[in-house]
Amino acid sequence: MIRGFALVVLVCSLYGQSLTLRIDVVVTDSERLPVSGARLQLTSDRGVDRTAETDDLGHVGFLALRPGRFSVSATKAGFEPLVKPDIVFDQPGTAKLELTLTPTLARTESVEVRGTVMAVEDNASTPNTLPAKKVKELPNRPATVADALPLIPGVVREPTGGLILSSSPENRAALIVNSADVTDPATGQFGLTVPIDSVEVMSVYQTAYLAEYGRFTAGLISVETKRGGDRWKWEINDPLPEFFIRSWHLRGLRTATPRLNFEGPLIKNRLFISEGAEYETKKTTVFTLPFPFNQKKQQGFNTFTQLDWVVSARQLITATVHLAPQRFDALNLDYFNPQSTSPDARTHNYTGTVADRLTLAGGLLETRFSTTQFYGDVWGRGTDDLVLSPTGNSGSYFAEQTRSARRISGAVNYSFAPIKSLGNHQFKIGAYIASSEHDGDITRHPVDIVDNSKRLLERITFTRTRSFEVDDTEKSFFGEDHWILSPRFALDYGVRTESQQISGAFRVGPRGGFSWAPAAESGPVIRGGFGLFYDRVPLNVYGFNRYPNRVVTFYDAQGVVSSGPFLYLNTLGQSRVRFPFVSQRPVDGNFSPRSTIWSLQVEQAITRKLKVRATFLKNDADGLVVLNTVQPDPETGLGAYLMEGSGESSYRQFDILALWHLRDDRELFMSYTRSSARGDINDFGRFLGTAPVPIIRPNYRGTLPTDLPNRFLAWGVFRLPRKFQIAPVMEYRSGFPYLETDAYQDYAGIPYRHRFPTFLSLDARVSKDLKINPKYSIRLSVSSFNLTNHFNPEAVHGNVSDPAFGYFFGHRGRHFTADFDFLF
Repeated sequence: MIRGFALVVLVCSLYGQSLTLRIDVVVTDSERLPVSGARLQLTSDRGVDRTAETDDLGHVGFLALRPGRFSVSATKAGFEPLVKPDIVFDQPGTAKLELTLTPTLARTESVEVRGTVMAVEDNASTPNTLPAKKVKELPNRPATVADALPLIPGVVREPTGGLILSSSPENRAALIVNSADVTDPATGQFGLTVPIDSVEVMSVYQTAYLAEYGRFTAGLISVETKRGGDRWKWEINDPLPEFFIRSWHLRGLRTATPRLNFEGPLIKNRLFISEGAEYETKKTTVFTLPFPFNQKKQQGFNTFTQLDWVVSARQLITATVHLAPQRFDALNLDYFNPQSTSPDARTHNYTGTVADRLTLAGGLLETRFSTTQFYGDVWGRGTDDLVLSPTGNSGSYFAEQTRSARRISGAVNYSFAPIKSLGNHQFKIGAYIASSEHDGDITRHPVDIVDNSKRLLERITFTRTRSFEVDDTEKSFFGEDHWILSPRFALDYGVRTESQQISGAFRVGPRGGFSWAPAAESGPVIRGGFGLFYDRVPLNVYGFNRYPNRVVTFYDAQGVVSSGPFLYLNTLGQSRVRFPFVSQRPVDGNFSPRSTIWSLQVEQAITRKLKVRATFLKNDADGLVVLNTVQPDPETGLGAYLMEGSGESSYRQFDILALWHLRDDRELFMSYTRSSARGDINDFGRFLGTAPVPIIRPNYRGTLPTDLPNRFLAWGVFRLPRKFQIAPVMEYRSGFPYLETDAYQDYAGIPYRHRFPTFLSLDARVSKDLKINPKYSIRLSVSSFNLTNHFNPEAVHGNVSDPAFGYFFGHRGRHFTADFDFLF
């Protein structure tokens, strides 16, 4: 059963970055009379984009904002448009802004900003952000947060489909939606993320030095969803399916991804709703296999509902519900794993949150409760042995698994009112507690390794079906101060503590950073920081010793047993590494994966329309959970697969990011990333995920399979005359490393020493809006992919015993799609 939990607040010091700011805007004309019906658009440097119209008093209020840099535009028929960029409100509370519109043909205007304008940005580390509104216009039409994230430097999608951040798998990163953890408690994976239509802005921190954030070593993905507006809005995207046509014959549906999004007030000025719903059925063609046995299928719903209740000017309550059931057929289908060997799977993700924000004693009190449930099943398409050969696999997938995971969590944070003492201090304190469970059943079938002549080389069998059940309680406390010593220099310093009951470990993470603007407003801003970060160890690690054990037998050319059978037990090791900021009890599984991260960043506005940011990042991790092999004793035949916290990794990244903002409807993002990733390759996630791999090879420390030395990325959205729009995306990067194996499916030489060819893709989407009547529009669009028809293979013959060894194949050439949306 899930344990009850209590919230405890530790009084420390912290800089507050949360939804603490309200901006009240009053619009008047040149005679100081209120202007009603003026349309205002508020954007921020974090990608927030909100619109509203003034009331009869010329007033509009923007609630629940984070302090930062804003741009405000106001338009109304009969008046000159007014745009005021670079307005800085860096204090929590209420800020006043007065705008004066002038009649058409007049040229005098004034603006009064009441607030403190700072030359230094809020944080020692700024995130890379994605405005959802613009991302939706790109050629791949991302439907969820996970679909859009590879548009950010440092985030790519690996060949197997998972996201990697700073060359690390998902289980080393954190994903929060409205500050609530939504990752799978069992695996640390993201699962099906929030629909893109419900998102206001996505932010990726590779160096989140604020002690408010924790439970990750590779980075943090923060998603803020949008609140319903003062007017009802409806939008239907991709309402019609895409048909699969081959050889001029209709072969059924290829995809159907209708999305419905609406928002509006349930009670005027009090209660608002925002809903994003998507149904998806998709067939993905695997070009390396013959038709019709090359179709992966995915089907499911993804809905996100948000209610915002403005209790008063001092209190806001937000509730969200995310439901995401899915079904997969032929989950890992590829050339070497045809349909018979590829598993089917079913997953369910349910998350609910309630958050209360209350202005109290000049500060902000935030209380948040969240519950998350994950269910997952995976099974093969038969009971035959899985047969692995150098040229491809046959038989049935080797594993059947049913599992469920649950987490209930609560958090309380308090941002104090600013304190003036040798500058300006902004303190914040908080606590988090979570109770989680993971249980399931696992059955595994034999695996046969054969050579090209189908001669049996090795046979792997498993002991009986096993069940497991584990639970854990996590606690963390934090405190930090954002100390503004002058308008050009600020310090962040604080500490965070984390503990996991199941690991018997208590961890302390000090952090600090600075922001410095050495010159005038047009000069550069320099940021830097240092911190210790700790991973939360997923619960499936602690279920590993309850998995079925392996029995391995080897055979000679006559089919007679040459050695074995050897029994490999699944075991948990103990960490004996001494680290001054970690206290560990001597128990199995006392892991504390940690990273030491420091960074230096320089940001410079080249012109009013072009901003450039250069960042160097160094991330050294140790104590990572990896799977090592203990060779069997020659006499007893007893060996082990040892899950232990001895892994290390080293990641270096230098990137340059440029934002060219021609105007609100014309933006171009460009980035170049140079990076290096080395470490232990046997990350536990490869063997304990939804669809684990059948072969366990010895651990090796070297180039990681996610290493990408060079990557250039550019994308933008440009409005054209006659309501046309073009959204290009270009990516040029190094190829991923691949593994060379021998007939025994073991390493053939140094792992991951060779790479796929360089990847180049130029995509674009051209669209046009057509008015049906003053209220409704249709958006027609055509998307093109790999316009240059560059050779981007998806597979390689990597077994040295394969006659086609070294041959790359599976090129996805130039292709086009068409779709349309309804705009209400």
